[in-house]
Amino acid sequence: MERRYDAGTLSNRDFADAEARFYAGRSLTEVERLLDDVPLLAGIGETVRRLNALGVECVICTVAWQFAAQVLAQRCGFAAASGVTMQTNANGLLTGEVARHFEEEDKVEFARSLCRERNIDLSNVFAVGDARSDLPLFAAVGFSVALNATAQARAAASIALDDSHLNSVLAHVPGLLTQAR
Repeated sequence: MERRYDAGTLSNRDFADAEARFYAGRSLTEVERLLDDVPLLAGIGETVRRLNALGVECVICTVAWQFAAQVLAQRCGFAAASGVTMQTNANGLLTGEVARHFEEEDKVEFARSLCRERNIDLSNVFAVGDARSDLPLFAAVGFSVALNATAQARAAASIALDDSHLNSVLAHVPGLLTQAR
């Protein structure tokens, strides 16, 4: 499904609706345990802590499941997380039914809303992404990094990098590391 999504032949809405069935009847605790085995880019927590120490607030702006993004946010120190939301039943189990879709354009509104709350101009934001869903956000922020990304994301970003560690991005964001000096 991811290849079809990247190729533009599958919408995020269709992807979420199809994937939702996998979670039906699962508790959020069970999903959190499932996420223990998901391969992630190295250094996420370390990089977020380093950015937080520089006064940079980090958020997860994703079109994936918000419950999964929130787990990663809690584990790694992100301030907020977006994403598709799923209905839960009276017992707190996921129903497999999407409560609210979250599209590519919603990423921009999520970032814009957070920036308004914090009195930050969107031109002072940098985004890191890897796929088609990042294109509107890349266009809206001041600097963007396509990390291990599709050709489409690479073309839209300020720079493109291939690296197995998130920390590698920091040296490429203009002015970021000089603020600590």
